[in-house]
Amino acid sequence: MNLSFFGDNMDGEKWEELCDSCYRVRYQEDGYQKVPATANGDAGIEGFTNNLVYQCYYPEGEYSDQQWYAKLRDKLTKDIGKFVNEEYAGKLKSLGVKNISEWHLVVPSYRDKRIIEHANAKAEMVLEKKKKNPELYSYIRDDFVIRIKVADDFKMEMTRLVRNSCLDIKLNSAIKDAEVDLSKCESVKVENIKRKVKAVMGNIDESDKHYIELVNTYIEFYMRGIELMKIFSRDFPEVYGDINELLLAYKKKVYSKTMFNPDKSMNATIFNEILEEFGGRLEKEFKYLSFASVTELQHDMIAGWLADCSMEFR
Repeated sequence: MNLSFFGDNMDGEKWEELCDSCYRVRYQEDGYQKVPATANGDAGIEGFTNNLVYQCYYPEGEYSDQQWYAKLRDKLTKDIGKFVNEEYAGKLKSLGVKNISEWHLVVPSYRDKRIIEHANAKAEMVLEKKKKNPELYSYIRDDFVIRIKVADDFKMEMTRLVRNSCLDIKLNSAIKDAEVDLSKCESVKVENIKRKVKAVMGNIDESDKHYIELVNTYIEFYMRGIELMKIFSRDFPEVYGDINELLLAYKKKVYSKTMFNPDKSMNATIFNEILEEFGGRLEKEFKYLSFASVTELQHDMIAGWLADCSMEFR
């Protein structure tokens, strides 16, 4: 899952909030309990259920693969150390932690399999400690394992939280800065965009600078729209479904509104009306999308209608 969809304000605090919400949704029936970081500490865990505990971690910078592995390794080592520390063992028991078979480290992603090997080694260390002092570590089960969890593991929960506006986070376009190769656009789509832009501009000369700029702009919007919908489909399938449902409904309306217009001089007016109306509908229906995302989606989808047969000016 591409976390850049959550915008530039994602940080350790927001990541912790997101993880807590995901665990609350998935494990509510398993007795999920968040552990606040109070003056006495959080006992080395963010939360727990009937049989697992978890800790989360977010990178506060750009790291190479080696640096990110080292950060995760050190974080895991430190927090597992707390999990089997004699002082923390008492805290965990007092919170009601028991029968723990899994300890999760939740991170956006990892890029080095060594962190899994390190997790397995630390799990063996935990089991060795329990074997030596079973009474002290009675909250740990004999089948105890450590799992590295990533954003993709909570795709369904994140989608639900976003769609229901349960988080103080708005989805932002993940491809706003992507480079687009206009030459890769299908020729038939290019010709459709050219023809319709010309009709909207009033049969302007094709050598006109503004005409050329608009054509290129909408070709770019069209291609970005394809990529944007692919990302929505992959990372937020339910959001993709919501957007696609609105698009299908609007395509019929757009087709009728443009095809039944007998006055070519009204093309520009009708085009701008559709653009404004569709943008307003997106803002109303998708309050969890940032303004930048609504604007991009608005133009991307309009470009799609120009490129196919949905928007057909005389």
